[in-house]
Amino acid sequence: MINFNFLDEWLLLKHNIRNLFFNQRLTRFSYFVGLIFLFIEIYFGNLINLLGIIGSLKFNFNETFQEYFDDVIFSSNYKIDEPMFIIITIIFNVIGAYVLSELVKRRLNDYSNTRIGQYIQCCILAFNIGILCYWGYNQSFDHINISITFNLYSYFFYEHILSLLLVLLPSNKKENIHGLSNGNQKSDDYIIFFEPFYSPSKTTEKEDYWDAIGLSHSIDSFKAMFINKLFDYRTRAKRQELYWGVVMFQILTNALNSVLFFFYENIFNIETAIVASIIIYWIFWLWYMLANISCTVRRLHDTGLSGYWLVTLFIPFINIYTLYMTVFKPSIHSVDLNPINA
Repeated sequence: MINFNFLDEWLLLKHNIRNLFFNQRLTRFSYFVGLIFLFIEIYFGNLINLLGIIGSLKFNFNETFQEYFDDVIFSSNYKIDEPMFIIITIIFNVIGAYVLSELVKRRLNDYSNTRIGQYIQCCILAFNIGILCYWGYNQSFDHINISITFNLYSYFFYEHILSLLLVLLPSNKKENIHGLSNGNQKSDDYIIFFEPFYSPSKTTEKEDYWDAIGLSHSIDSFKAMFINKLFDYRTRAKRQELYWGVVMFQILTNALNSVLFFFYENIFNIETAIVASIIIYWIFWLWYMLANISCTVRRLHDTGLSGYWLVTLFIPFINIYTLYMTVFKPSIHSVDLNPINA
């Protein structure tokens, strides 16, 4: 039975959103991860948009599939007209510019106890909107200038490369007007402390290197993720469960699928062996998806987030935050009463 409290998760979601305004600092690592994810999303989004102008998409299946079946080509009539291309490009990249400016602002907030981050954010937004307006002015509703469009993409590329330099800024180890240091957070009357991303151990009693980065106890993590807690949506999961659970599942299922295919091939004909392998593949895929959904919800709980953030994995730009909190954010270490309110 799925033990998911919808009301509690909704209240926690509203609390999480409110906390985003209380805590406006980004450490160097979180900024770096966010910038990389943003770069990937912007360029994939612009690529998909550009393909709509160039023409349809076509994919050929691999040679193994074509050896037993006819040559299958999946074609899509995906195509957008010029006015829609211009509108999508402007809206998509304005949102991307805002996300970039927000990352830059929070990185500068982590370095400085001033409002310089807000000023730089305004400059980035104004400059990007100006660039997009200039690009739109040089386009027409019946023809897209590909050369100017590629120049626009080049500008975004260099802008992200330049933004990477902020990783070199040291973090302020003290609390400032923008929030707490080291990724810790304020939450109403409480302070949430997170475990360090990596803390080198000097004694055998402390976590070793693999524990510190969340990679240990592979078999236990696999059992927890895919067997013991397959339908657990209330508890928590550390990074190691998500990492090793996925890795061990891929290793075991790939090995098992190869063995079963060889077994079926020697008992039945090749067509039956392929069909049986496909059925087993979909069974494993369903198992894999159920385990990932429940583990992701528990991972979100482990970082103090609502399980509803899972939905945002399918929302561009917002999913950057959810991915970081799910995959990279360390577990909550402790929650203390804010000394100001004590």
